[in-house]
Amino acid sequence: MRYAFLLLTLFVFSCQLNEVSSDKVVARVYNHYLYVSEVNEHIRTNIPSADSASMAKNYIDEWIKEQLLLEKAVFNLNPSQQASLESLIQQYRNDLFIKTYQEEWLKSRMDTLVTVQEIEAYYSENKQNFKLHQDLVRGRYVQLPLANFNKASVSRALRRFNESDRNYLDSISLQFNSAYLNDSIWFRPQAFFSRINRSSPKEYDRYLKSKRFFEIEDSIDLYLVFVEEVRRRNEIAPLSNVTPTLKQILLNKRKLEAMRQFDSDILEEAIKNKTLEIYE
Repeated sequence: MRYAFLLLTLFVFSCQLNEVSSDKVVARVYNHYLYVSEVNEHIRTNIPSADSASMAKNYIDEWIKEQLLLEKAVFNLNPSQQASLESLIQQYRNDLFIKTYQEEWLKSRMDTLVTVQEIEAYYSENKQNFKLHQDLVRGRYVQLPLANFNKASVSRALRRFNESDRNYLDSISLQFNSAYLNDSIWFRPQAFFSRINRSSPKEYDRYLKSKRFFEIEDSIDLYLVFVEEVRRRNEIAPLSNVTPTLKQILLNKRKLEAMRQFDSDILEEAIKNKTLEIYE
Protein backbone atom coordinates (compact mmCIF):
# COMPACT_ATOMS: atom_id res chain seq x y z
CA MET A 1 0.00 0.00 0.00
CA ARG A 2 1.32 3.36 -1.00
CA TYR A 3 0.04 5.16 2.13
CA ALA A 4 1.70 2.60 4.38
CA PHE A 5 5.05 3.13 2.64
CA LEU A 6 4.75 6.90 3.03
CA LEU A 7 3.77 6.62 6.68
CA LEU A 8 6.59 4.22 7.37
CA THR A 9 9.10 6.53 5.71
CA LEU A 10 7.80 9.46 7.73
CA PHE A 11 8.09 7.49 10.93
CA VAL A 12 11.67 6.36 10.35
CA PHE A 13 12.64 9.90 9.44
CA SER A 14 10.82 11.31 12.46
CA CYS A 15 12.61 8.95 14.84
CA GLN A 16 15.81 10.74 13.94
CA LEU A 17 14.45 14.19 14.77
CA ASN A 18 14.77 15.90 18.13
CA GLU A 19 11.90 16.25 20.60
CA VAL A 20 10.65 19.43 18.94
CA SER A 21 9.43 17.27 16.04
CA SER A 22 8.06 14.42 18.19
CA ASP A 23 4.41 15.42 17.70
CA LYS A 24 4.32 15.27 13.90
CA VAL A 25 1.09 13.85 12.47
CA VAL A 26 1.57 10.53 10.68
CA ALA A 27 -2.07 9.72 9.89
CA ARG A 28 -5.58 11.16 9.95
CA VAL A 29 -8.95 9.42 9.82
CA TYR A 30 -11.79 11.96 9.71
CA ASN A 31 -10.98 14.25 12.65
CA HIS A 32 -8.78 11.75 14.49
CA TYR A 33 -5.01 12.24 14.29
CA LEU A 34 -2.12 9.88 15.03
CA TYR A 35 1.15 11.45 16.11
CA VAL A 36 4.74 10.23 15.99
CA SER A 37 4.98 10.43 19.78
CA GLU A 38 2.08 7.99 20.16
CA VAL A 39 3.63 5.54 17.71
CA ASN A 40 6.96 5.78 19.53
CA GLU A 41 5.29 4.73 22.79
CA HIS A 42 4.43 1.38 21.21
CA ILE A 43 7.87 0.64 19.75
CA ARG A 44 10.38 -1.32 21.81
CA THR A 45 13.75 0.32 22.30
CA ASN A 46 17.14 -1.21 21.54
CA ILE A 47 15.97 -3.20 18.51
CA PRO A 48 17.22 -3.00 14.91
CA SER A 49 15.86 -0.20 12.72
CA ALA A 50 14.18 -2.68 10.38
CA ASP A 51 12.25 -4.20 13.31
CA SER A 52 11.30 -0.74 14.57
CA ALA A 53 10.02 0.18 11.14
CA SER A 54 7.97 -3.03 10.93
CA MET A 55 6.44 -2.48 14.37
CA ALA A 56 5.64 1.12 13.46
CA LYS A 57 3.93 0.09 10.24
CA ASN A 58 1.86 -2.54 12.02
CA TYR A 59 0.77 -0.10 14.71
CA ILE A 60 -0.17 2.58 12.16
CA ASP A 61 -2.13 0.08 10.04
CA GLU A 62 -4.03 -1.19 13.10
CA TRP A 63 -4.79 2.36 14.25
CA ILE A 64 -6.18 3.28 10.83
CA LYS A 65 -8.34 0.16 10.69
CA GLU A 66 -9.67 0.76 14.19
CA GLN A 67 -10.60 4.38 13.49
CA LEU A 68 -12.32 3.51 10.21
CA LEU A 69 -14.32 0.74 11.87
CA LEU A 70 -15.23 2.97 14.78
CA GLU A 71 -16.51 5.72 12.50
CA LYS A 72 -18.49 3.17 10.50
CA ALA A 73 -19.98 1.69 13.69
CA VAL A 74 -20.99 5.06 15.11
CA PHE A 75 -22.57 6.07 11.80
CA ASN A 76 -24.59 2.86 11.47
CA LEU A 77 -25.75 2.28 15.06
CA ASN A 78 -29.05 3.90 15.93
CA PRO A 79 -29.25 6.51 18.73
CA SER A 80 -30.72 4.02 21.20
CA GLN A 81 -27.87 1.58 20.67
CA GLN A 82 -25.31 4.35 20.99
CA ALA A 83 -26.88 5.61 24.21
CA SER A 84 -26.86 2.11 25.68
CA LEU A 85 -23.19 1.64 24.80
CA GLU A 86 -22.27 5.05 26.21
CA SER A 87 -24.00 4.10 29.45
CA LEU A 88 -22.01 0.86 29.64
CA ILE A 89 -18.78 2.73 28.94
CA GLN A 90 -19.52 5.26 31.67
CA GLN A 91 -20.38 2.51 34.16
CA TYR A 92 -17.20 0.63 33.29
CA ARG A 93 -15.17 3.81 33.75
CA ASN A 94 -16.76 4.45 37.14
CA ASP A 95 -16.22 0.85 38.28
CA LEU A 96 -12.59 0.92 37.13
CA PHE A 97 -11.79 4.13 39.00
CA ILE A 98 -13.58 3.03 42.17
CA LYS A 99 -12.06 -0.47 42.18
CA THR A 100 -8.55 0.88 41.63
CA TYR A 101 -8.95 3.44 44.42
CA GLN A 102 -10.39 0.86 46.82
CA GLU A 103 -7.52 -1.53 46.15
CA GLU A 104 -4.95 1.20 46.76
CA TRP A 105 -6.77 2.19 49.95
CA LEU A 106 -6.81 -1.41 51.16
CA LYS A 107 -3.10 -1.89 50.42
CA SER A 108 -2.17 1.02 52.64
CA ARG A 109 -4.54 0.23 55.52
CA MET A 110 -5.45 -3.45 55.70
CA ASP A 111 -3.23 -5.75 57.74
CA THR A 112 -2.52 -8.87 55.65
CA LEU A 113 -0.76 -10.76 58.45
CA VAL A 114 -2.86 -13.67 59.67
CA THR A 115 -1.46 -15.23 62.84
CA VAL A 116 -1.35 -18.91 63.69
CA GLN A 117 -3.60 -18.20 66.65
CA GLU A 118 -6.26 -16.64 64.43
CA ILE A 119 -6.15 -19.60 62.05
CA GLU A 120 -6.38 -22.14 64.87
CA ALA A 121 -9.25 -20.28 66.53
CA TYR A 122 -11.28 -20.10 63.30
CA TYR A 123 -10.57 -23.76 62.56
CA SER A 124 -11.67 -24.78 66.06
CA GLU A 125 -14.94 -22.87 65.76
CA ASN A 126 -15.75 -24.07 62.23
CA LYS A 127 -14.40 -27.61 61.96
CA GLN A 128 -17.64 -29.02 60.64
CA ASN A 129 -17.31 -26.84 57.55
CA PHE A 130 -14.06 -28.50 56.56
CA LYS A 131 -14.82 -32.13 55.82
CA LEU A 132 -12.65 -34.10 53.46
CA HIS A 133 -13.79 -35.03 49.98
CA GLN A 134 -11.15 -37.79 49.76
CA ASP A 135 -8.91 -39.91 51.97
CA LEU A 136 -5.63 -38.44 53.20
CA VAL A 137 -2.56 -40.06 54.68
CA ARG A 138 0.73 -38.94 56.20
CA GLY A 139 3.62 -41.23 56.90
CA ARG A 140 7.25 -42.07 56.29
CA TYR A 141 9.30 -44.78 54.65
CA VAL A 142 12.81 -45.90 53.78
CA GLN A 143 13.89 -47.99 50.81
CA LEU A 144 16.71 -50.41 51.62
CA PRO A 145 18.70 -52.88 49.56
CA LEU A 146 17.62 -56.41 50.40
CA ALA A 147 21.07 -57.17 51.81
CA ASN A 148 21.02 -54.29 54.30
CA PHE A 149 21.96 -55.60 57.75
CA ASN A 150 20.43 -52.69 59.70
CA LYS A 151 16.85 -53.72 59.04
CA ALA A 152 15.89 -54.28 62.69
CA SER A 153 17.38 -51.02 63.97
CA VAL A 154 15.98 -49.05 61.03
CA SER A 155 12.52 -50.54 61.59
CA ARG A 156 12.64 -49.68 65.27
CA ALA A 157 13.75 -46.10 64.62
CA LEU A 158 11.16 -45.62 61.87
CA ARG A 159 8.34 -46.77 64.15
CA ARG A 160 9.35 -44.91 67.29
CA PHE A 161 10.76 -41.86 65.50
CA ASN A 162 11.86 -39.73 68.44
CA GLU A 163 14.67 -37.20 68.16
CA SER A 164 17.46 -39.74 68.64
CA ASP A 165 15.79 -42.01 66.07
CA ARG A 166 15.66 -39.20 63.55
CA ASN A 167 19.33 -38.44 64.14
CA TYR A 168 20.17 -42.11 63.73
CA LEU A 169 18.26 -42.41 60.44
CA ASP A 170 19.93 -39.27 59.17
CA SER A 171 23.37 -40.64 60.05
CA ILE A 172 22.86 -43.81 57.98
CA SER A 173 20.86 -42.20 55.16
CA LEU A 174 23.59 -43.03 52.62
CA GLN A 175 22.59 -46.68 53.00
CA PHE A 176 19.05 -45.94 51.78
CA ASN A 177 18.11 -46.17 48.13
CA SER A 178 15.49 -43.54 48.94
CA ALA A 179 13.60 -42.22 51.94
CA TYR A 180 10.79 -39.91 52.92
CA LEU A 181 10.71 -38.87 56.57
CA ASN A 182 8.71 -35.62 56.55
CA ASP A 183 5.57 -37.15 58.02
CA SER A 184 3.84 -33.81 58.64
CA ILE A 185 2.75 -33.56 54.99
CA TRP A 186 -0.61 -35.00 53.96
CA PHE A 187 -0.98 -36.90 50.69
CA ARG A 188 -3.72 -38.54 48.74
CA PRO A 189 -3.13 -42.29 49.26
CA GLN A 190 -2.40 -42.76 45.57
CA ALA A 191 0.37 -40.15 45.71
CA PHE A 192 1.92 -41.56 48.90
CA PHE A 193 1.91 -45.20 47.84
CA SER A 194 3.08 -44.46 44.31
CA ARG A 195 6.40 -43.59 45.97
CA ILE A 196 6.74 -47.23 46.95
CA ASN A 197 5.37 -48.70 43.73
CA ARG A 198 1.92 -49.39 45.15
CA SER A 199 -0.37 -47.07 43.21
CA SER A 200 -3.40 -49.35 42.71
CA PRO A 201 -6.22 -48.61 45.18
CA LYS A 202 -6.77 -52.30 45.82
CA GLU A 203 -3.14 -52.70 46.79
CA TYR A 204 -2.84 -49.78 49.20
CA ASP A 205 -6.29 -49.78 50.83
CA ARG A 206 -5.41 -52.53 53.30
CA TYR A 207 -2.49 -50.42 54.56
CA LEU A 208 -4.64 -47.36 55.29
CA LYS A 209 -4.67 -47.52 59.08
CA SER A 210 -3.16 -45.03 61.51
CA LYS A 211 -0.01 -46.15 63.35
CA ARG A 212 0.44 -49.00 60.87
CA PHE A 213 3.94 -50.37 60.18
CA PHE A 214 4.51 -52.78 57.31
CA GLU A 215 7.13 -54.06 54.91
CA ILE A 216 6.93 -54.41 51.16
CA GLU A 217 9.56 -56.36 49.30
CA ASP A 218 10.27 -56.70 45.61
CA SER A 219 13.10 -58.43 43.76
CA ILE A 220 15.58 -55.67 44.55
CA ASP A 221 14.46 -53.53 47.47
CA LEU A 222 12.80 -53.66 50.85
CA TYR A 223 10.41 -50.84 51.78
CA LEU A 224 9.85 -50.14 55.47
CA VAL A 225 6.75 -48.00 55.82
CA PHE A 226 5.03 -46.38 58.78
CA VAL A 227 1.60 -44.78 58.28
CA GLU A 228 1.38 -42.15 60.99
CA GLU A 229 -2.22 -41.07 60.47
CA VAL A 230 -5.13 -41.58 58.10
CA ARG A 231 -8.11 -39.28 57.61
CA ARG A 232 -11.02 -40.75 55.74
CA ARG A 233 -13.43 -39.06 53.38
CA ASN A 234 -16.10 -37.03 55.28
CA GLU A 235 -13.89 -36.78 58.36
CA ILE A 236 -12.67 -33.36 59.53
CA ALA A 237 -9.76 -32.14 57.42
CA PRO A 238 -6.46 -31.73 59.28
CA LEU A 239 -5.54 -28.15 60.13
CA SER A 240 -2.34 -28.12 58.06
CA ASN A 241 -4.28 -29.29 55.02
CA VAL A 242 -6.75 -26.40 55.10
CA THR A 243 -4.48 -23.66 56.46
CA PRO A 244 -4.17 -21.83 53.09
CA THR A 245 -7.97 -21.85 52.75
CA LEU A 246 -8.44 -20.62 56.31
CA LYS A 247 -5.97 -17.81 55.77
CA GLN A 248 -7.80 -16.68 52.64
CA ILE A 249 -11.16 -16.83 54.42
CA LEU A 250 -9.86 -14.67 57.26
CA LEU A 251 -8.33 -12.18 54.82
CA ASN A 252 -11.61 -11.98 52.89
CA LYS A 253 -13.55 -11.37 56.12
CA ARG A 254 -11.07 -8.68 57.08
CA LYS A 255 -11.38 -7.14 53.63
CA LEU A 256 -15.19 -7.06 53.82
CA GLU A 257 -15.06 -5.41 57.24
CA ALA A 258 -12.55 -2.85 55.97
CA MET A 259 -14.73 -2.06 52.95
CA ARG A 260 -17.81 -1.57 55.15
CA GLN A 261 -15.79 0.88 57.22
CA PHE A 262 -14.55 2.51 54.02
CA ASP A 263 -18.12 3.04 52.76
CA SER A 264 -19.20 4.40 56.13
CA ASP A 265 -16.27 6.81 56.31
CA ILE A 266 -16.90 8.09 52.77
CA LEU A 267 -20.53 8.79 53.62
CA GLU A 268 -19.74 10.48 56.93
CA GLU A 269 -17.06 12.63 55.32
CA ALA A 270 -19.44 13.78 52.59
CA ILE A 271 -22.11 14.73 55.14
CA LYS A 272 -19.58 16.50 57.36
CA ASN A 273 -18.13 18.49 54.44
CA LYS A 274 -21.63 19.17 53.08
CA THR A 275 -20.70 17.70 49.71
CA LEU A 276 -23.72 15.40 49.99
CA GLU A 277 -27.33 16.46 50.22
CA ILE A 278 -30.41 14.29 49.91
CA TYR A 279 -33.57 16.06 48.81
CA GLU A 280 -37.04 14.81 49.63
